[in-house]
Amino acid sequence: MYKSRRPRISAIIPTYNRAAFLKEALKTILSQSEPPDEVIVVDDGSTDDTQAMVAKTFPEIRYLRIANSGAPVARNAGAALATGSWLWFCDSDDLWRPEYLARVRALTGAEPAPRFIFGNFRLVRDGTWDGRTKFQDAPEGFWRDLHVTRPHGDWIFPDPLYERLLDFQPVFHSTLVVERRLFETIGGYDSRFARTGSEDFEFVLRCAAHGPAGVVREALVGIRRHGGNFSGGQLKNLLGEIEILRHARMHHHAASGARATIENQISLRSRQALELAFSAGNYALVRSLSAQAKTNWTNRIKPRVKSMLAALPSRLRSPAISLLTRSAR
Repeated sequence: MYKSRRPRISAIIPTYNRAAFLKEALKTILSQSEPPDEVIVVDDGSTDDTQAMVAKTFPEIRYLRIANSGAPVARNAGAALATGSWLWFCDSDDLWRPEYLARVRALTGAEPAPRFIFGNFRLVRDGTWDGRTKFQDAPEGFWRDLHVTRPHGDWIFPDPLYERLLDFQPVFHSTLVVERRLFETIGGYDSRFARTGSEDFEFVLRCAAHGPAGVVREALVGIRRHGGNFSGGQLKNLLGEIEILRHARMHHHAASGARATIENQISLRSRQALELAFSAGNYALVRSLSAQAKTNWTNRIKPRVKSMLAALPSRLRSPAISLLTRSAR
């Protein structure tokens, strides 16, 4: 069964000093075969020519400028202006194939009725779309026996995906379209994570505590990788995810049934962050990560050795690391 009423969709794009990327992103949003009913650009205190570019090239777009506050605050500001019953959260440097929003609209009318929708994507580097999609990176069995197939081969997942998204995160914000009622129910974005790596992960988890979810299986979104959005690196993102998982453990109602998974993921991400911090020579962070999670690492020799090396006085640390490096060759 499908609902006959066409939903009103508002596209919300936070941006900061990305005028050139934003121009191309807006062109692909406005070129959708079924375009959004309104487009709202929230300028998060840019110092480039973003405002002038939007006014000159896209006079039909609603533009709001705020003091620089971070993407979650900008998204909340855009949602407060939006008139749509669905909110499409787009990053200002990404790309969309023309049929993406039409596929989303089809899912909004499906039964069981989804509360939020996300889609598959490919990374885009130097204008070239990767051959591999995000969904192909999912662990074996991740998508199995959970979904109801709809037209175009897209899916509806009737049950909440909260715990499953702790193990693997296939939801990227530029694919995310959220029912306004769900957005208001969960309280929008949490501004305390505005300066945190992977800040959107916390919002996605709160969405995933509610079902059903719709999924566009075809990779119709391109997530761009470039110096401006990749310079922070994996370490910052891992530290952000650890902070968010600790917050979720304490404050998400859905976390009560997923505590073991959350603890495992905190430990896993902490080990990964320790490895990166050690490689970067950030020994204070290595010691901090070890102190926070060492009880989970009793059988992990490599992190324990690196933690011990990081604890050595600096005059002893470098020779010890050099010796171990030579012996490992």
